[in-house]
Amino acid sequence: MAVGAVAVAGAAVVVTASAAGMSFGLRQPSQPQSASANLTAAQANSSSAACSDFMSHFAVDIGKTQAQINTAFQKAIADTLADEVKSGQITQAQADAIKQKLVNQTPCTLPSTIGHAGSKSEIAAYMQQYLTAAAAALGLSETQLKTDLAGGQSLSQVAAAHHVSEADFRTRLITNLKPALDAAVTNKKLTSQQETLILQRLQTGALPLWNAPVHKPKPAATATPATS
Repeated sequence: MAVGAVAVAGAAVVVTASAAGMSFGLRQPSQPQSASANLTAAQANSSSAACSDFMSHFAVDIGKTQAQINTAFQKAIADTLADEVKSGQITQAQADAIKQKLVNQTPCTLPSTIGHAGSKSEIAAYMQQYLTAAAAALGLSETQLKTDLAGGQSLSQVAAAHHVSEADFRTRLITNLKPALDAAVTNKKLTSQQETLILQRLQTGALPLWNAPVHKPKPAATATPATS
């Protein structure tokens, strides 16, 4: 039982990294939900019910009420965030945003928030900076690059059409994007550690939109014969 409690509470550590934007906030478009995704959702609901049952027993076993456990849980989140701010892993602004998002979360509801933290405005801001830097790396205007992507091309296809290798693209992209990241660190929107992780990903990791277009263009509608 004690092991189970530690596993549940440990989700708080995972969500802070996700909410801090460690993945650069750039995601591929969502795909239609598959049968396996439906099964995963059903399993998640079952796990949530089991967690609630566990926490009820746990409260009785340690002589505390559920409200007291939830209060202690919120305090643990606040203390963990304070530790991460102090160690430079996240900024105070990011910690405040995470704390606000988790203010009403309990040990059993917290896992559902993992991977969904971070505001859409932050994601859009980073994507905008990425696209601006990518366009310059390819020698294109930002408008032209967006048109190509909206037309169904991936970044790799656009780069190939303009005779830019992936290695050259990465080098130019990092050169173009780094000033924006430096400014974000100066303005305390990112930590130096987060900037380093972002640059490392751009050097060797999967590049956003490199192999997948923003979306596939819809097929042209075919005319149907008129009926009398």
